[in-house]
Amino acid sequence: MALAREALIARTETANGWLQGTPPGRTVRRVIDGLIAIELVDRSMTLAARIFTSVLPVMIAASTLSSWNVTARTIKTQFGFDPTELTTTSGSVDTTNPSFAAFGVVGLLMIAISGTSFARALARIYGKIWNVPSITLRDAWRWLVVLFAVAMSGTAIGLAGELTNVRFIGPPLAVAGEFAVWMTVWTLSPYLLTMGTLKGRVLWATGALTAAALTALHVGGRLVLPRITAAAQHQFGSLGLVFTAISWLFVLSVVIVGSAVIVKAIALDEGYIGRYLRGPDAVVSEQPAEPLAEDDGAHHE
Repeated sequence: MALAREALIARTETANGWLQGTPPGRTVRRVIDGLIAIELVDRSMTLAARIFTSVLPVMIAASTLSSWNVTARTIKTQFGFDPTELTTTSGSVDTTNPSFAAFGVVGLLMIAISGTSFARALARIYGKIWNVPSITLRDAWRWLVVLFAVAMSGTAIGLAGELTNVRFIGPPLAVAGEFAVWMTVWTLSPYLLTMGTLKGRVLWATGALTAAALTALHVGGRLVLPRITAAAQHQFGSLGLVFTAISWLFVLSVVIVGSAVIVKAIALDEGYIGRYLRGPDAVVSEQPAEPLAEDDGAHHE
């Protein structure tokens, strides 16, 4: 297993300097080195742009076919504006017209095919972090699955938000539901985009850390984003909404990329947590080299 080999290499590195002197210090150093190696800002900006140009059109197209509904309420809750208001100036569209429905399905399919640029960018990020080969056209279906999973997570989170209406336990139940949605999406996505190479405890840890960070970020965003969006819209008009959305997507992308880097750094740790994440099979594969060398030497003597 590649992760086991990397852990063995990390353990044999020279322990120089304050960060290299202890296992936690070496883990912090690996996090810093990983963020630098992955070019966090550039990768996150690229991913944010792909979300804006690939994922959002799929969400909007699907929402239009279903008369906005849950996805529109999710956007309004997060950003503080109603996306349906942006369409009123161009007139109403009869979504019950068969011609519109046929065009909508074909259009959604075309948007989805062109929108795989998001999944391809995410696959390259995971490939660089976990040192796995890139997906070929033979496995292109993985891009589509990830694209729709991420796009539909907005609707799923909107449905989870409806749990706030439950008496007494509504708000914590809604947060738990949002965490479950993110956990599912960000466990499935790296598994598919690494073609099953990333699995086991490392996969679950990646999904859990990403989900926890995104959930906390969204809870905080609901408090501050509506005010920021209102100020940006008042000052810059519709461009203000675009600037706010892209900036927020950049922050989300930093979380997605950074979580994977952090999990890998922890998984390479020589302590208990690292051994646990790598799993028993990986730990066993790290050990036999030295004893075998000693046995061979004794035999030749």
